[in-house]
Amino acid sequence: MDAKAFGTFLAEARKAKGLTQSALAEQLHVTDKAVSRWERGLGFPDINTLEPLADALGLTLSQLMHADRGDGQSAEQSLEDFFSLLAPSRIQWMSVFDAIFWLTVGLAIWIQFTCPWMVAVQWHPESGIITPTLTMPKPVACLICIGLSAFGTLICKSAEHGFFRHSFFVWEKAFHPRLFPWLELAFHLIYTWLSLVPLFGESMILLFN
Repeated sequence: MDAKAFGTFLAEARKAKGLTQSALAEQLHVTDKAVSRWERGLGFPDINTLEPLADALGLTLSQLMHADRGDGQSAEQSLEDFFSLLAPSRIQWMSVFDAIFWLTVGLAIWIQFTCPWMVAVQWHPESGIITPTLTMPKPVACLICIGLSAFGTLICKSAEHGFFRHSFFVWEKAFHPRLFPWLELAFHLIYTWLSLVPLFGESMILLFN
């Protein structure tokens, strides 16, 4: 589904019902800014908002999902198509980044109780045996990991709300609506991988100490 086409259809259907953006937003328990974004093609309604939106506009779910194209698809198929388009972006990535950070903190606390004071943080395989080449006090190692995790989380969140990323994805959603969610997912996976590096380091400390 093309976001621009959906937005145009939504605006026409709203005006045909004699509703303002504020009046429609009030019925859906959202802000008028959200309705404005949908109509400008900058986003789609939440999956749970679709049925109330269709009711407010006097449309069936199928008509809403297909901009009244009359292609004969069922409402269930419409919902499935729309969900498949938005599924990758429905993950609460901010919560994922926060969870990784707090898991890093939790693992650091575990290291304090289970590892010796000096822990190996760098290893080198020699004759099939992994030999530590660098050690440091465990509080220092854990503070470094927590600091890196906090910095990575901050970078991920900043990138998530950055102007360039927002502008790029608006255009991508408009011109390549089917590719957009998978491209967005790829960006999020890259962010997640970066935030996992300190957690991986702590796991290595636990494994080899």
